[in-house]
Amino acid sequence: MYSYELTERGKIIIAIIIVILVFVLPSVILAINAWSNTAPPIDDPPRSEAPGTNDTPAISNGPLPDGSGFDPIDPPEVDDNEQDPYDPPEEQDDPPYEEPVEPVEPLEPEESPEFGFVNLNRARGTMQFTFSPEHQVALDEDTISALADFITSPRNTARAHISVETPSLSTEDSAIFRSAITDALTQHGVNANSLVFNANSASAYEGAFEVILSFQQPASGK
Repeated sequence: MYSYELTERGKIIIAIIIVILVFVLPSVILAINAWSNTAPPIDDPPRSEAPGTNDTPAISNGPLPDGSGFDPIDPPEVDDNEQDPYDPPEEQDDPPYEEPVEPVEPLEPEESPEFGFVNLNRARGTMQFTFSPEHQVALDEDTISALADFITSPRNTARAHISVETPSLSTEDSAIFRSAITDALTQHGVNANSLVFNANSASAYEGAFEVILSFQQPASGK
């Protein structure tokens, strides 16, 4: 039987093999296991570039050549006097409260009484006017002025007297009217004794009545 004796070189080789089996081989196994469990990386999508250029395209505000995109609208000009819609208006103090004033209805004008000068005929020596004891204590100015022409009638002779015709008056109205007509004719120089008051057949009056003045000649021999 043969016997072998390890040389120094053989011992070194055996030691190297043992180190490989103890340390290197497990590391290789673990590395292979980890590599197989790692997910493959996601490939980036291919990029197409125009041949011969690597520059970044300039950004344009206009529409794209194919009609897509949008055309930016210039902001509207804002007038200094107009309120900016994005600027809230300043708060203003409320005006003091005022109670509403009710409109005052105008008063209806009172109907003026029907009195005053009506008619004058100098040739015939007659004159007409109206008188209202409820609103008058004297004749109105127009009637007094007309009396100045009435007494210049040719019918006003030295012996003539003035007939004053009225409806039948109450005692109170008669006193007011006689005082008014006497004072007016006296202003024109007519003697109160030449006035003759007569009641005609006129219907009853309401507020105002018609007066007829006329020159009457006395009967012959009187």
